[in-house]
Amino acid sequence: MTDTQKNLMYRLGLITLLVLVAYGNILKHGFVWDDYDIIVNNPLLAKLGNIPAFFLAEDKIASATGYYRPITYVSFALDRAVWGLNPLGFNITNLALQVGVALFFYLAVLELFKNERLALTAAVIFALHPLAVETVNFHAGGRNTLLSALFALAALYCYLRRRTLPSLACFTLAIFSKEFALLLPAVFLFCDCWLHREKLDVKKYLPYLVPIAVYLVLRSLAVQNANFLANVKFTQHLWLTPYLVLRYLANMVFPFGLKLMYDEQTSVTVCVLCLGVVTLLSAAIYFFRSRQELVFADFWFLLFLLPVINIIPIHSNTLVADRYAYFSLMGFSIALAALFGKVGWKAALTGMLLLGSLFIYLDVGQNRIWDNEASLFSRMGQDAPQMSIGYRNLALYYYDKGDTVSAGKYLELASSRPDMEPVALVGAASMFIEFDKLDKARQLLLKALAQEPGNPEAYLQLELIAARQGDQQAAQSYRDRAGQSIPGLGEERVKEAAVFVREGEKFLAEGRDPRAANILWRAVALDPTNVAAKAHLDQLRHSNGTAAGTPANTK
Repeated sequence: MTDTQKNLMYRLGLITLLVLVAYGNILKHGFVWDDYDIIVNNPLLAKLGNIPAFFLAEDKIASATGYYRPITYVSFALDRAVWGLNPLGFNITNLALQVGVALFFYLAVLELFKNERLALTAAVIFALHPLAVETVNFHAGGRNTLLSALFALAALYCYLRRRTLPSLACFTLAIFSKEFALLLPAVFLFCDCWLHREKLDVKKYLPYLVPIAVYLVLRSLAVQNANFLANVKFTQHLWLTPYLVLRYLANMVFPFGLKLMYDEQTSVTVCVLCLGVVTLLSAAIYFFRSRQELVFADFWFLLFLLPVINIIPIHSNTLVADRYAYFSLMGFSIALAALFGKVGWKAALTGMLLLGSLFIYLDVGQNRIWDNEASLFSRMGQDAPQMSIGYRNLALYYYDKGDTVSAGKYLELASSRPDMEPVALVGAASMFIEFDKLDKARQLLLKALAQEPGNPEAYLQLELIAARQGDQQAAQSYRDRAGQSIPGLGEERVKEAAVFVREGEKFLAEGRDPRAANILWRAVALDPTNVAAKAHLDQLRHSNGTAAGTPANTK
């Protein structure tokens, strides 16, 4: 082995060691949040023989998302085949992927600029930056990004070394992991025309159109609303763009206020000011355009922010999430590494030791948030106290644990937030009925009807509350109002009850009996003739002694 090869191995080993130190404590974490729907309770992942079906299936949680990421599901299926439902194996995979991404990032930057110091510094900054914590810890929300980044960087590295077939193969895996990688050909073009000053040769890029075409065809067959361009609304969303660009940049420059959930409140005035700042930064980059690494860093940073700065609306609870900026963090890392390169070797080394130690300290602390759902959802509520999602998730967590006191406490907090949607308000009301807090349930149902007057279940639960309180006149009034405001109420009740039965059966299969009982009695309240709902409730009474979640007078 030559000295050059030895030095390369030492650098790769150092990067690997630093990632393991920063993220080693994730190995003891359990499944959290969407992991249960996407991984634990997903029957398609139970058999490797189902892998072909992933390429004709949309990435769904409770509803259609518009996302298509089959390779991500292949990785989950492989993990389940090896580890079963032991979260340790999934954590090992995420950790290994973070190592792989950091290593290929180093190799790609080294191949781009032929500067070992720049490449190593950029790779260490990226590998340890706290903004990556969410991506590494969150299986359901981060695995797709890790896979796509790994294959995209491998494709870029192979492209720079003129290895077309391996580059094509990695590019294909990248786009089928996450749609971000569709932007990679723009990076190829930028490298050729700007960095290397080559004459434009369209034939070089034509092979990459083949996997893109296959991807788009399969995506159109799998995704319910396949035309994502139809959601582009420039006049509605473009004014937010400069604010979001600076928000992500601020999180990279000063990663001490990172949140699990961002409750962003801004105005047109703030966004105009942000546009001015972005313009000044762009002018500064233009002034230093002779520094190729800075121009490339800026291009990469902005290019991979395009999908997440709300030009195309994101299927998400929040405008900003750390995992959205994982790709763009690479551009920031190159820019910061270039600045370190402007100082002396000893000063740069001292600065990197201090920064790396600080990043590792922050990483280890942030990793602990993802240890379990109680810590995760508690932090979510702390980070976004005016949003309902954290409190509602905590309520459901304690409800599944049988702690109705804590569940009721967090349901009250969630339902008092202005963003609580009618369907969630009605669901919360059903739990308050179960907890015998009928007045609270009535308040939530009236609030839901104020937002959605045609909600049949809200009227029927109000009817149920009035009947339980012995007010038959009020019960009849709610029944009549439901019939007047909802044409074909009887048919709608039967349909919605059938939906609830299917959801209840899903909860039963997952062993979540309290949640199953609650949704099943709601089905009976909608349609007292529903045989399946009654049979499942009888089964729960037989196995548990009583039907958890079932109000006494609906039995």
